[in-house]
Amino acid sequence: MIVFVHHFGGHPKQLSKHILFVNELGFDAVAFQLRLATLTQIFRPALTRNHKWGVGKVWEEQITDILSAIDRPKILMTFSSPSGAALKAISERPAGDVVAAVCEGGPFSQAGRGYWNYLTYELKVKNPILRAGLVTVAYALLGGCSLLGYPQKRLQKLPKGFPLLSVRAWEDRLVSNHSIEEFLKGLEHLAVEVLSLPEVGHLQGLSRAPKEYKSRVKSFLLSNATAIKTVEKANNNP
Repeated sequence: MIVFVHHFGGHPKQLSKHILFVNELGFDAVAFQLRLATLTQIFRPALTRNHKWGVGKVWEEQITDILSAIDRPKILMTFSSPSGAALKAISERPAGDVVAAVCEGGPFSQAGRGYWNYLTYELKVKNPILRAGLVTVAYALLGGCSLLGYPQKRLQKLPKGFPLLSVRAWEDRLVSNHSIEEFLKGLEHLAVEVLSLPEVGHLQGLSRAPKEYKSRVKSFLLSNATAIKTVEKANNNP
C-alpha cells in the first residue's frame, strides 16, 4: 500500500496523478486530508489527543493513525514540510510495517527561510516588512524545529539501511537542496537515494519531468515492494 501525505496548503485531490501512476504500477494507494494544513486552520489549537502541542505533532499523530489502520506493509510518499512528521511517525512503527519512503521537496531545515519563501513566491506578499511580521507569527504558531523536524534522537530509531528516495528540484524557490541535505545530515544510517531534477520547481517532478520522475520512482518502489498485480499474475500462472 502506498500512503500519500500531501504538502502544507494542499489536499488529496492534488495527488490524483501520483495515485494513478502508482495504481498503474500495480499498487493500492490511500490519501487523506491533513489537519492544520492551511493558513486558516493554523489558528486552531494544535493539540494532540495526549495534549502535546505543535502542528508537527498533530500531523505525526494523524499519520500514525492512518498507518495503524492499514494492516499490511506500506511505503510512504510525502511532499514538502509534513515529510519530517512522517519520518518521525515511521520511526515509531514496528519493524517491517513501513518498508520505504519517497520524500519530495522535504523534509528540510531552515524553517524561517521556508516561511519567507512561501510568503514571497506562493502568497506573493510584496511588502518585506509585512512578510517579516508574518514569518514571526508563523514561527510562533507553527513552530520551527517542531514542525519541520530536525533529525532528533527519535529519527535515529529508523532502521539501519531504511530506503529513502529524496526528490529534489533544482529550481525550487521554496526549499533549497542545501536545507534538505542539512536535515538528512544526522541520518547517515539510512539508505538515501537522490533524484535531482533540473529545470523543475517545488513539487513539480511528475508534471514537469514525467519521464525521469516515473522511471526513477518506479524503480525505487519495485525494488522495495512487490506490486499487487505482479502477485496476482504469478498466482494465476498454471
